[in-house]
Amino acid sequence: MDEILRFLVVYEAWIYGILAVGGLVYLRRVLHAVREWRGATFGLEKENARYRFSIAMTILLVFILLGAVEFLTVSFYFPTRVRSTVLATPTLDILATATVTLPAGTRPAVTPTGLTTTLAVVITEGCTPSVIEWTFPKNGGELKGTVDLKGTVNVPNLGFYKYEYSPVGSKDWVTIAAGNTKSFVGAWNTAQLTPGDYRLRLVVADNQNTILPACVINIRIISP
Repeated sequence: MDEILRFLVVYEAWIYGILAVGGLVYLRRVLHAVREWRGATFGLEKENARYRFSIAMTILLVFILLGAVEFLTVSFYFPTRVRSTVLATPTLDILATATVTLPAGTRPAVTPTGLTTTLAVVITEGCTPSVIEWTFPKNGGELKGTVDLKGTVNVPNLGFYKYEYSPVGSKDWVTIAAGNTKSFVGAWNTAQLTPGDYRLRLVVADNQNTILPACVINIRIISP
């Protein structure tokens, strides 16, 4: 089943093209049969024209039905199936402070105000510039309302990708959309979410269904 879904997604444009050409061919045959039917004088001629019309119309409807199945599968069923397959990703606590062990006799650096200096750690997992990365938003960005998420997926033998969000501290991911192009722009309505800290991840698989390390960034949703 997964192989069939991957085929329908990867070759979506080709499938639409083949169905469109076939549909146009049989649409012309339907119109030609209608003209013959109307111009026929004898009963046998009308029967032959009616038979050709029925055959051409049936095949045309099959092409239309296949196009509808392709559209529904790629646009609705495939993202839903991807959403149901939640990939386990280590949970990171961005509020945790790293503990550093100092050699004996070494004192921690002290600021002029007498406060111990802490290190700010920027967390960005699995992101490789120009290969698998978020181009918008960037790590630590603030979002509100409807925004256009932009990313790059430039890997050999690309199968598909999906991008998801999760509240910080949660292990559950919600899929926003999926696709199979090397770059994408997708609208995301954040107004329905509770303001706070979230994570965005970009999950990529090749055409052998091998999942690559996910590109995960931290963002903050604010009230519109």
